[in-house]
Amino acid sequence: MVATVLLLLSFFAEGVVSSAVQKRLVSAITCPNTERLHHVRVVHEFHNGTSMMCGGTLIHKTWVITASHCYGGRDGTLKVEVGGHPKNSVKKQMKINANDIRVYPKNPSEEPIMLLKLPKSVKNVPAMIPPGDCMAPSDGEELTVSGRGATTAEGGPGVRDLMCLVVKTLSKSHCPDLSDSNYEKYKYIYCGEKTLNAEIKACKGDSGSGLLKKESILKSSFVFWTKEKKVDVMYGVLISGHDACEDKIVFVDICAKPIKEWIDSVLK
Repeated sequence: MVATVLLLLSFFAEGVVSSAVQKRLVSAITCPNTERLHHVRVVHEFHNGTSMMCGGTLIHKTWVITASHCYGGRDGTLKVEVGGHPKNSVKKQMKINANDIRVYPKNPSEEPIMLLKLPKSVKNVPAMIPPGDCMAPSDGEELTVSGRGATTAEGGPGVRDLMCLVVKTLSKSHCPDLSDSNYEKYKYIYCGEKTLNAEIKACKGDSGSGLLKKESILKSSFVFWTKEKKVDVMYGVLISGHDACEDKIVFVDICAKPIKEWIDSVLK
């Protein structure tokens, strides 16, 4: 899963930790039924019968943001599946028209993200993109990412349950070992670091997922009365874990000025 992560995380939630658990890689915890309802599955079905699966996030009733490598080009069909979490929810799969695939400026050194316009509006509540100017999370902040990738370090098939993982963010200058990777060329990225003593990996099916944080907003109900509401605010898109499980957890910073301006202009 987003991360092949220690079962330590789920045991920790129940107050149970063992040295044996700390030494092996397994899945993150299953996302609660009331959380991550804006997570979608992005599937590219190739003409030869094979397919590629990614994650994505609803950021509008008709728009999804994901990693651009989740689109396999004209060789096949790109689809977005809304629903599937919780398991008993209704799934709705929609074909994305080629004209509704908006890839961030197509320069090899530009961050690999894209926006997909759905053919019709959905009922799911989207994650919120920070309004106006915003900043990437500071080092050490804890945010969550979700996915359905493999749950062992060796890879393998993805999982049915949507899995959630808490990561600590690290600025690009503090990311481990980017010098030998394809990620070094990107300017607007940051990384995710393990929490507790977990070891984490991003695998197929995780890439494209959103990095989110619960934040409070004030919602006006009457002229002289407001109430506080918790919402999921999105700050990054996972771009690692495309080809195989890897221990680099890399996110595109959607608060970077050129990226944020591009997102805002497309959504308008």
